[in-house]
Amino acid sequence: MHLFLLAIVFYTAVCASSLPALAAEPDDPALLAAYRDAAMNSGDAARGATVFASKQAACIKCHAVAGKERMAGPDLAVIGDKYTREQLIQAVLEPSLTIHPDYAAHVFRTTNGKVYTGVLRRRTDQEIQLLDAEGKLVRIPLAEVDEQQPSKNSLMPAAVYKTVEVDAFADLIAYLTTLKQQEGDPHPGMPSVIQELAKPIRLTPLHTEQMRFDHPVCIMAKPGAQNQFLIVEQKTRKIWLLEKNSQGDRKELFADLSSESLTGEFEGVMCLAFHPNFLKNRKYYLNYHVREEGIFSPVIVERQATEDLSCDAGGVSKRLLRIKQPTDLHWGGMVAFGPDGYLYIGAGDGGPQEDPDGNGQNLSNFLGKILRIDVDHASAGKPYAIPQTNPFKKAADGALPEIWAYGMRMPWRFSWDAKTGDLWVGNIGQDLFEEVLIARVGENHGWNVYEGFMPFSEQYRREDEKYVPPVVSYRRKYGVSVTGGYVYRGSRSPSYVGAYIFGDFESKRLWALTQKDGKLDKIRQIGVCPEKPASFGIDSEGELFVVGYQGTIYRLLLEDSVFE
Repeated sequence: MHLFLLAIVFYTAVCASSLPALAAEPDDPALLAAYRDAAMNSGDAARGATVFASKQAACIKCHAVAGKERMAGPDLAVIGDKYTREQLIQAVLEPSLTIHPDYAAHVFRTTNGKVYTGVLRRRTDQEIQLLDAEGKLVRIPLAEVDEQQPSKNSLMPAAVYKTVEVDAFADLIAYLTTLKQQEGDPHPGMPSVIQELAKPIRLTPLHTEQMRFDHPVCIMAKPGAQNQFLIVEQKTRKIWLLEKNSQGDRKELFADLSSESLTGEFEGVMCLAFHPNFLKNRKYYLNYHVREEGIFSPVIVERQATEDLSCDAGGVSKRLLRIKQPTDLHWGGMVAFGPDGYLYIGAGDGGPQEDPDGNGQNLSNFLGKILRIDVDHASAGKPYAIPQTNPFKKAADGALPEIWAYGMRMPWRFSWDAKTGDLWVGNIGQDLFEEVLIARVGENHGWNVYEGFMPFSEQYRREDEKYVPPVVSYRRKYGVSVTGGYVYRGSRSPSYVGAYIFGDFESKRLWALTQKDGKLDKIRQIGVCPEKPASFGIDSEGELFVVGYQGTIYRLLLEDSVFE
């Protein structure tokens, strides 16, 4: 996303209407151009607020502005921070072009032939709950569901020009641009202003234009090799070996997971991790998506390379873990070996929006957690063992022993500081804040009691529970989907040593920060990525890469910049 990306965010529909059409031809280029031009060059926000609440626009059927009730569409309280005027115009005129995954519609067909379409609000063991285009709650007994599939169409009709005149549309867009996040009380971990460096870092492509990748989401340096990297493509479910040498770059297929993983706009293969003893046992691990018995699940699998380590050895993956989810959302996506030799797994809260079942605080499931397992041993009928120091290994209250830390919403990318051993996590937020945190064994990081530093819900708050705040949280004006990175420990850029470098998938901003005792010390914007940064990577010398989701892997050249 972000994908995720995917701890991922795209344009979203901002109104919904089912009113009868006025006289106008759909997809009339001249008419659409007139609406676009009017909205770009005119409009009155005060009148637009009236349009928003009107029967003709019908936005209030599916959207609130800083409301408490969950509706079929997103709360628009900060939509003006998330999107430019041009993006808002496109989102209203072409709502099905790119739909935010949290508000994508699903179609359910029942055993008696009825068809229901809506945004998934909740899935329980007894029923499916949908919000339809009128904003009404629809309950479908789970036993009656015969088929489920995502819809490619937004609940919002595309022909807004049939219900709203040109001037009213311009006023509506003008109003939406004014909906921005209030600064609120100052907080040291949530700066109102993030300064930009006078001399930003440089980014240079790692490969030629001819070697572009298809929606890459991960880069890993191949152990025991110089200038060899494995790049994971989300949608194609392929893994490529890229070799850099003086004779020219080489790109060869390392593995193809298309027979095991599903694919889609946001689904696919998410991450790769080499076993610490890869050079001897040839084992590596993947996090990818499946749909089994109608249930969407991330799975963690083990595979093996050929004896010469040049490519995957083939055969069926050894499945270690399946994380069943109530929806197709918020699936985490990370897998990595820690300094202790154990495999860590990032699991999101599983959706839907706002974590209504409190999965992040529920220790009896994997959702909203960082898990830790021992892949070198097996125990209790599982293909892995539980490390002795896992905090809930001997818990008697139903807490799962795999859990290492919890209270996460969407831990998209995490990494360890090579010097201190701190585990840094980029945790994608809900409506208002993104966050970066340092996770430690047994800690509760607050979701959905907190979003960033701010209280979010009292429903699953427990007395005497300690909620560990993030290092930094940033508002929507800076971005909407954090991409976790790395603490720089390379040798080429002394001023950056010890700084954590990360970015935002949508705004493309790149930042560096330092901390003291888990609290923000300094943060600066150090650059802007040419493409949406889906992930970061690191080479054998500690130098960094950023993965552009549109197909380019970049080197981060820090040496000409000073972090100050």
